[in-house]
Amino acid sequence: MNKAPVQELRRELSLTHATVLNMIDMVGIGPFVTLPIILFAIPGKFSLVPWVIGAVLGLVDGLIWAELGAAWPKAGGSYIFLQKLFKGKAGRAMAFLYVVQTSIHTPLVITSACLGFVNYLRFIVHFNEIEGKFIMIGIIILIVFFLYRKVIDVGKIGIALSVIVVTLLIWTIITGAIAFDINILNSNSAAPSKLGHLWTIGFWLVAGNYSSKAIYAYLGYYNVCHIGSEIKNPEKNIPKSIIYSVIGIAILYIAMQFTVAGAIEQKFIVNENVPLVSLLFEKVYGQHVAMIATVMLLVVAISSLFALLLGYSRIIWAAAKDGMHFKVFAHLHPVKQFPDYALLIFAGVAIIFCMIFNKPSDVFRFIVVTRIFIQFIPQAIGVILLRINKKEDILPFKMPLFPYTAILSIMIWLFVFITSGYQYAIFGFGVIAIGLAIYFLLFNKKDLHNEL
Repeated sequence: MNKAPVQELRRELSLTHATVLNMIDMVGIGPFVTLPIILFAIPGKFSLVPWVIGAVLGLVDGLIWAELGAAWPKAGGSYIFLQKLFKGKAGRAMAFLYVVQTSIHTPLVITSACLGFVNYLRFIVHFNEIEGKFIMIGIIILIVFFLYRKVIDVGKIGIALSVIVVTLLIWTIITGAIAFDINILNSNSAAPSKLGHLWTIGFWLVAGNYSSKAIYAYLGYYNVCHIGSEIKNPEKNIPKSIIYSVIGIAILYIAMQFTVAGAIEQKFIVNENVPLVSLLFEKVYGQHVAMIATVMLLVVAISSLFALLLGYSRIIWAAAKDGMHFKVFAHLHPVKQFPDYALLIFAGVAIIFCMIFNKPSDVFRFIVVTRIFIQFIPQAIGVILLRINKKEDILPFKMPLFPYTAILSIMIWLFVFITSGYQYAIFGFGVIAIGLAIYFLLFNKKDLHNEL
């Protein structure tokens, strides 16, 4: 009896596809929701600090991802990397923790984006809470519809969406520049006494606390590593796409924050949920143009969910294929060759979460902090160990200024963790404890179905 052929993903995405999928995953609605959150706590020019911290971290951590993605260009990202870096039972346990974290956080991130979508939609139309829940469900169904196709078609959709993403960011920067007033910036920059001076410990504790929210807006520069099996010439295109996307988005984010900080008086930022971008456009162009910009922002929110579900469904598929997750996630669509069951299950869980949660900002720090010790720091340590063990020959791309780049990444992640608050640390360590318990109970004795 002949065995069924092994289903594999196809390398059809170019450098352009990879870069734009990274960028739309990074942008989404995150920066537009984060903008008023940071300005509410850190006014005026001081609000740039968390964004600069996020940019530096994105670049140095992105170089770590670039090394690993070029060395092991497979579907799964950190799931593959952690097993390669640490080997044996330790590597498998760490990879499984990453799978658990991804399984929990992916629907939560989808939910936070949907909540942000609904908050901005209220600038255009009025609806009650129940109607808002049905709108969120409709968004998720729409994203699944767009992703339910061959990956090359997904790449083309990604390019189209990226045009809207970049257009809105640049338009927001231009609009902020038109309304920019140095007197407004100086007035806004009169930091409250609780914030302290720029060179005090108190200021940096607050800046570190809010850096996690800016970092959340940067996350996604590694999305290309999740779909490594589908990237053409991955040894070159994966590093390039990461570097290009981080630098490009960092410039846009910092420019946007600076111009808006000098365009809207602090008194209008009454809370963290103010639709600040819509108010900016209304101030400069009037209500009708503000509504057009808000519609574009809503499209951007949808585009980020598009890229996120594309990447993370591949991680769970790769884990299930190796026997490190439930078998149902290993299924590929028989014709279009994408992880259809993983996509549908994630969407279903996200719909449930949308019925439960009401505040998009509630999950930002939880998502960032939990990943620090499961994913980001272990990968940085693993890259250093590779060099110590003299295995550079497996790295087609090598980061500049090693080991200082990797060490700086670790130091910034620790800074973010320490300044985030004990409740987030408890949640992060709780995920680790639960994940280890599940691993040793259900998956520890299973053999990998395929060689990594």
